[in-house]
Amino acid sequence: MTAHFAGNSPTPRTGTNRRTLAIIAVAAVAVLLACLFGVRFGVGGGGSVDAPTGLTTSASDDGVAAAWTGVGGADGYQLVRDDSVVVYQGAATTYTDTEATPGKHRYAVRAVADDVLSAPSPTNEATVGSSWGRYTPFVAQFPDLLPRTLATTGWRDIECAWVLNGFEEETGEAADGSGKILGKARIGCNGPEVAVAVGWLQSKAATDAVFASASRKPGAEAIKWRYGTGYYDGANHVMHLRPDTRDDIWMVINANDASKDELLTFANDMPLE
Repeated sequence: MTAHFAGNSPTPRTGTNRRTLAIIAVAAVAVLLACLFGVRFGVGGGGSVDAPTGLTTSASDDGVAAAWTGVGGADGYQLVRDDSVVVYQGAATTYTDTEATPGKHRYAVRAVADDVLSAPSPTNEATVGSSWGRYTPFVAQFPDLLPRTLATTGWRDIECAWVLNGFEEETGEAADGSGKILGKARIGCNGPEVAVAVGWLQSKAATDAVFASASRKPGAEAIKWRYGTGYYDGANHVMHLRPDTRDDIWMVINANDASKDELLTFANDMPLE
């Protein structure tokens, strides 16, 4: 009795199909090896330039200063903090990382040539004390007023810290406030004689909005001081100060039960030159 398959009969296997399968398998292996080879040399294998040498790091109030020896054939360099954060990429062989948080950090540098990274240099460590982090350049604009670090004091022995609450124009009934973003950063300082706040605003329009709000305080009085204009809020013994030379700065001084003239004396004594 002969067995029959329904429909078309299966196509018999031939030697030609075996050869085709073998060719496909070899090609797949070749593609895989090519991919592995490309990855190896795309991130720093034997085909890239040499790794930089001589990396040094040192922490100061301004951040972590890094320097290294250049490599022949390199287009630039990539400085990496803690194995993952690229803090600099460019042609220079020195850089100061102002955004490192307090604590111990590890740095390494790679050379870049034709978009290919070299192997990393030997690592170097630096321990950062309490600092202003990414806003160090802003604080540095007021070297005689604000302390260089969070652990030191500034003008008239004021001690300073970040202020996290927003300006009045930024707040509102909604959970996320008014929807306006006016400030980049605010620093509040207290001392034995006077309290000071400095705000870094997004733009001139933002600064205008903040001072317009100050002008609407009950009994607010326009004033002039050594470095610009502002408003005196007698009810709260507060003076809002706007330097003439900056469109993005808001300042406030306060002293318990201080009169207008006493606050003006403090304002005119502020070391902003």
